[in-house]
Amino acid sequence: MTDRLRPARSEDAACLAALASLVWLDTYASAGIRPALARYVQASFTPQVFLDKLADPQQHILLLERDGHLLAYALLQEAAACPGEPAWQAELATLYVMPRFAGQGLGRCLLSASLQLAGQLGYHGLWLSVFHGNQRALGFYRHLGLQQGADCFFELEGERHLNHVFLLADTGEGNHVAPQ
Repeated sequence: MTDRLRPARSEDAACLAALASLVWLDTYASAGIRPALARYVQASFTPQVFLDKLADPQQHILLLERDGHLLAYALLQEAAACPGEPAWQAELATLYVMPRFAGQGLGRCLLSASLQLAGQLGYHGLWLSVFHGNQRALGFYRHLGLQQGADCFFELEGERHLNHVFLLADTGEGNHVAPQ
């Protein structure tokens, strides 16, 4: 089995859409699927949405595949001001790992690669937000020592959902994310 980290290409759009739908529903539809969740997934995670992201020069998608199968991806968004920390402009908008492959270091690899990419693009680090109820992600980022910043909200059809903001500075030391 060979894992490969690489930039996403247009031919990855369908797989990215499927993976995003799977991870998003696994994370946020903990009580089941209701209309607002279904509408969000059907509008937000289509191959065309990913083709648009890939065509946008300020969005960068890195993916991890194993033997040609997509396992995880990260989306780095440039020029995205961090709530409470407007000098932070590189957002790790998404870091999704298929649930069955969690705990294998894929998220850590993508986080490190995203931080390295942010540095190459001229940013001093990156920021991200995590739903306050996503204990797995919160534990992951806290375990890695990310600094918690201000809170923000994700809005879905008039509902506000609390998210915690985390900051990860590029130390310039090569090993951007501490080993386990």
